[in-house]
Amino acid sequence: MSDPVAVDADKPVLGSEFAAQASEFKERAPGQSALVMGATGQVGREVVRHLLASDAFSKVTVFTRRPIEYTGANADKLEQKNVDYENTDQLERDSAGHTHAFCCLGTTRGKSGSDGFYKVDHDYALNAARACKAAGVEHYSICSSSGADKDSRFLYTRTKGEVDAELQGMGFPRVSIFRPAMLLCKRDEARLLERIAGALLPAVNVVLPDKVSIPTSTVAWAMVSNAFKRVDTPVSETFSNAQMLQAFRAGQ
Repeated sequence: MSDPVAVDADKPVLGSEFAAQASEFKERAPGQSALVMGATGQVGREVVRHLLASDAFSKVTVFTRRPIEYTGANADKLEQKNVDYENTDQLERDSAGHTHAFCCLGTTRGKSGSDGFYKVDHDYALNAARACKAAGVEHYSICSSSGADKDSRFLYTRTKGEVDAELQGMGFPRVSIFRPAMLLCKRDEARLLERIAGALLPAVNVVLPDKVSIPTSTVAWAMVSNAFKRVDTPVSETFSNAQMLQAFRAGQ
């Protein structure tokens, strides 16, 4: 069995607006349940933390091929299911009974090669989305990328854009697409280019505030807090890096 992935048990910074929205959501729509794909990644771990800390969902299920260790608030609400993203029938069965889904699937070409990257970030992401749609999930949120464009010349942004475009046409009652720039976090494995970019970020942020980077915890805060908002008509919405940062600051 693979080594477990630890999810920080400390309560994340939520803010007064987040807490109020979570409480109102729980009262307005009791018994809601959340599903997280890619829960062992940097954004996915934070989404799990924020979902459980909010106490707004009756159950938080994670699809993962590596077990998660979590001892924080509402740990009893966490369920884990071993997943095969190529087994679409099983994906649909395991997605049933959930109202919200958060897709944080992703890898890199450096780790998986070009073909492996496309399989995870495109094929698996869309397999998960189709399973959720067939299972009746009402709100589908995905962590995409800044610059996502299905017509891009670059594999990364083109792949993200292709997935975004397909999601928008699947017919979910609500689709929320989050497009962060460079993700700031403590990675288990350091990447040379990210270390170099990280050293330059303070100067770049002065020139381009809210454009070039965002903490993974802030992305998760934006994804989860957005799920609490009342939406009465079918909607597809996209949030930029700047919008996520501004919403987080306003919610403190």
